[in-house]
Amino acid sequence: MERRFSLIALCSLAVGCVAPPAPPPLEHRVRVEAAERGLEEDPTIRAGIAGLEAAQAREAADVLVDEVELRLRETHREGNQVEVTARVPIKRPSELRAQREVRRAETEVALSRLEEISLERRAELCFPSVEAVAYEERVALFEDYAARQRELLRWNQEWRAAGTINELSAASFELEGRVRLAAWEAPPPPTTHRIHARLPSIEKRSTALAADPDWLRETVRDHHPSVGVRRATARRYAALAVRERARQQPWIRFVDLSYEERSREARDGYGGQLAFEIPFGANQRADVTRYEALARQQKGEGEAVVHLQLAHGLHALEEIRGFEARSEQWQGLERLAKGALEIADRWRSRRAARPNQVAQLLDEAFEARTTVLEARERAALAECTLLATTGIPIENWSRESSVGAPDTE
Repeated sequence: MERRFSLIALCSLAVGCVAPPAPPPLEHRVRVEAAERGLEEDPTIRAGIAGLEAAQAREAADVLVDEVELRLRETHREGNQVEVTARVPIKRPSELRAQREVRRAETEVALSRLEEISLERRAELCFPSVEAVAYEERVALFEDYAARQRELLRWNQEWRAAGTINELSAASFELEGRVRLAAWEAPPPPTTHRIHARLPSIEKRSTALAADPDWLRETVRDHHPSVGVRRATARRYAALAVRERARQQPWIRFVDLSYEERSREARDGYGGQLAFEIPFGANQRADVTRYEALARQQKGEGEAVVHLQLAHGLHALEEIRGFEARSEQWQGLERLAKGALEIADRWRSRRAARPNQVAQLLDEAFEARTTVLEARERAALAECTLLATTGIPIENWSRESSVGAPDTE
């Protein structure tokens, strides 16, 4: 009975040191949901999530006691005797803490890589998505223009038949109008998975987008996942260096607890044994130096990413700010184009001018509306660049307050 109790106690000790896997932190779940939003079926995203789940599972692998080695030995001196020895390997607490930090950093690396993949896919899809949306608006403008142009062609045919204009002028206008319609015919529509679903409006903003270089640098450093990958990797190397320092210290290698069952005439025996590990530390010191150097390398690469993305981000940001600063100009062009279309329709319905005069006004209105659309498209493409370089979509971008500082509310 005592032997069974001792074995049960040893097994309970081992099991009690193995904590069940903890669920992922809420912050991780929120970040995963944000990374896969709109890309749930993307195979690269699914692969990134699987890698994250593998890293999270590894965090549960580091415990103080993970196994017990049982040894049985039977002897026949002075009768049958059975000796049971339980060997319990015990890890250094400081080494275990460092190893857990290594695992947490590896999970952060996997999570940042998932966000990096998500950002890359969103940037890849953003540009063709903008082109697709601009295509639809361009087609709508052209169809409106073409409908009015066809009305003018019918009017031209009516006047030619009535003799109001000579056949030379009528033929010239007919040819010019048909060529114009053929030249503006839209190409086949692009096919793409939509991420970006709108072009920026031309409404005037009360405040400009924040563009302070120092603030933008910190924004890239904090939010760009490529920087996050290198930051987490540097943290992992730093934890590995701490782990190697812990391994330089003497520690208990294992504990032996033994029980010997003897014959009825002799009392049962108990015993124990400790084994100590005393490292010289040459390998550990070399590894500490190597890991610290690798951590510095990752930090340097992270700063290089910040510097590169900052240059591209500032250029895109200034292009968007320039578009917004000219909102009154874009609104003015839209008003003029709308007014021109109303005049053209009125003069056409009244037959108060020649078809070629009305057609010229239609062309100018169409050009004005196309100019505004192209400006909106360029601004939307700049928004895609800003997303790729900073990791922040334009709708979440801060704007300057009344005193010029970024307003993050």
